[in-house]
Amino acid sequence: YARFFTKVLDDIDLLDGIREPFTNLTNQGMVLGEDGHKMSKSRGNGVSPRRIIEEYGADTARLFIMEAAQPEKEFAWSPEGVQSAHGFLRSVHDLATAFANGGIEAGETGTAAAYVKREIEATVAAATAEYDAFRFNHAVQSVRELVSLLGRYRRHTNPDPAVFERGIEATAKLLAPVAPHVAEEVWEILGHDGLIAEADWPTGEAPESYDVERRLIENTREDVRDIVDVAGIDDPERITIATAPAWKHDALELVLDLDADADVVGTVMQDEELRRRGEAAADFAKDLAAEAQSLSGKLPPEREREALKRAAWLIEREFDVAVEVRSAEEASDDLAGKAEPGRPGIEIEE
Repeated sequence: YARFFTKVLDDIDLLDGIREPFTNLTNQGMVLGEDGHKMSKSRGNGVSPRRIIEEYGADTARLFIMEAAQPEKEFAWSPEGVQSAHGFLRSVHDLATAFANGGIEAGETGTAAAYVKREIEATVAAATAEYDAFRFNHAVQSVRELVSLLGRYRRHTNPDPAVFERGIEATAKLLAPVAPHVAEEVWEILGHDGLIAEADWPTGEAPESYDVERRLIENTREDVRDIVDVAGIDDPERITIATAPAWKHDALELVLDLDADADVVGTVMQDEELRRRGEAAADFAKDLAAEAQSLSGKLPPEREREALKRAAWLIEREFDVAVEVRSAEEASDDLAGKAEPGRPGIEIEE
């Protein structure tokens, strides 16, 4: 109808040559019932929004639909999904209430606070980009991950109040387009005047090399889990993580500059400093040659160590164990020898 009226108005010279009211068209996907078929009156498999709203609220219904899939994709209606959306909104409300009422004891800034602060900024940047691209499900998923992180941060230590408040405020603003009622309540609980709908959209920028840093942390946590599972370690006493020596980073940078058909091992061993490493350099060069097609840049040694130290509390909390992050120079030769750029050496004591 909008297209029809636009053309009519232009035909009677009320518009200046405008024939289309929109620049893009998104065809929305279908909603599938629990039986796997498209919801329709003829099949009788529809779900009344009124029942969902009366039981869980309009925000829950809206959030579930928005995070189930991208607008143009089909998705299956799920009672469990509705309950999950409702539980998530309650957790956001509970975090804000606990913080505002003094139920979260304040702590000092530390490595955990630094990690959470970076994640907040990265989440704001990522969710904003996803909203702009109409990928609402991705935007909501990034906010879910932030809320989960804030919960773990609270349980791990007494959080830095400024960082924690920034996280809750960012969460409320990022949820406002899909859960406006809960967002407004959280905004009021935090003591703000006016409506969140009138507040500025949050701004944030992912730290430099954030994707590389996050991949490093995720891979390290996964490697720790694998070692614990394979070795059958029930109650680890200590976990030591060591970054790779600088010469391995130098070798990697050397290889990244090579053409696809270059002699990786020969090039590495032609470097005088690397050649002095002898067999260790030759073995590492062979590993690089085997992975030449998938190699990518890594953080420098010191920045890699800093990133791991900021994230060590996640491993400490998951395994209830002390975690120490060392440089290659501080670690044993055996542990440092196992470490590679982007893949630190890991030692777990029982």
